[in-house]
Amino acid sequence: MTPRPDQKQDTRRRIVAAAAARIRDEGLEAPSVAQVMGDAGLTVGGFYAHFDSRDTLMAEALAQMLEDQIQRWLEMLPDTGPAERRVQAARGYLSRHNRNTGAERCPIPAIACEVERADPRIREVVAAHFDTWASALTDKDEPDGRRHALAAVATMVGALTLARALGPTPFSDELLAAAKAAIR
Repeated sequence: MTPRPDQKQDTRRRIVAAAAARIRDEGLEAPSVAQVMGDAGLTVGGFYAHFDSRDTLMAEALAQMLEDQIQRWLEMLPDTGPAERRVQAARGYLSRHNRNTGAERCPIPAIACEVERADPRIREVVAAHFDTWASALTDKDEPDGRRHALAAVATMVGALTLARALGPTPFSDELLAAAKAAIR
């Protein structure tokens, strides 16, 4: 008996969600297909009914995770000028909550050092994410707006990566505050 198309899509979504959770916690390289399938409540044997490779799954999971994240961030940005949007984005992104929380925190700090060696689809997903993010933090009329937006994104990601590496310490809090103050 073959599964219904909606059942197959639901199963695929469960696998992608399980992979996304693993990526957020462990990065791109560590999760195995067996771990992801086990987390989804499935056996490894069913994997190839949904994906042609582990890389395909990781790229799809990362793309879905980053799409969900960018939508949440864009909804929180004020409908103001680009400089104020950058300041507000930094305030939210460079928060203790985003540093410490597991379920919805940005996966980029967990995968940053792995992207260079990852499947090219992963780099494309990450580049598209940063492009969308930078575009949301500038206006076409702003002189040097794209440069300011890209610098803000790079500062935010770098600071959050360092803050997570240091853990919830006073120095980590100081680093987050300094990065927030630098973004204009």
